[in-house]
Amino acid sequence: MPPFYAHDPFLALHRALQVRWLDIPMTVLSTACEGWVLGLIGLAWFSWLERNLRGLLLAWWPMALALAVDGLLVQLLKSLWHTPRPLGVYGSGEVRVLIDPLFQFGFPSGHSASAATLAVFATLAYGLRGAGLIGLALLGGLSRVYVGAHWVFDILGGWVVGSLLGAVSYWAALRLPGGWHLRDLRRQRRARRRSQGSPAEGWPKAH
Repeated sequence: MPPFYAHDPFLALHRALQVRWLDIPMTVLSTACEGWVLGLIGLAWFSWLERNLRGLLLAWWPMALALAVDGLLVQLLKSLWHTPRPLGVYGSGEVRVLIDPLFQFGFPSGHSASAATLAVFATLAYGLRGAGLIGLALLGGLSRVYVGAHWVFDILGGWVVGSLLGAVSYWAALRLPGGWHLRDLRRQRRARRRSQGSPAEGWPKAH
């Protein structure tokens, strides 16, 4: 086992979380953080926020591309690190597995990375209206510990990788063809903040 897993709190957290009525919610959360499912979740979320099909496509396609890049990057990192899963270290007697039994290629967690990519991209694109997806990323990472698939260190690594990729993808999308829509959204948020009073002026203006 790699040295940085020696003090990983996986086993304590995995055991503490085990409550039978959580099995289905945690399994659903874990499945929801698969890349292709997140692409559909992003499509639905962006559809709710956008006013027309053109705006939806201009915001969604760079996010979907970021998820695809995330999947490739995570697989590359997994092959480089080649770390064991908790099941491969502790065995089935210690780890309660709810989905597929996985033994190798643990770091970083692909589910956590993909969820973080979507959450960060959506938050940068839509502000607080996109920040609700951060909750999905956090709970989704926790679900991967619950179902016995990943170490806590894998989850943290996935969040870092996904967050960085989500941020880089957003800033790159601003400069790509069609980036004018994301730039317009950013200008609208700044205009709303100014109309409510800037932090430098102290308390927001009374209405």
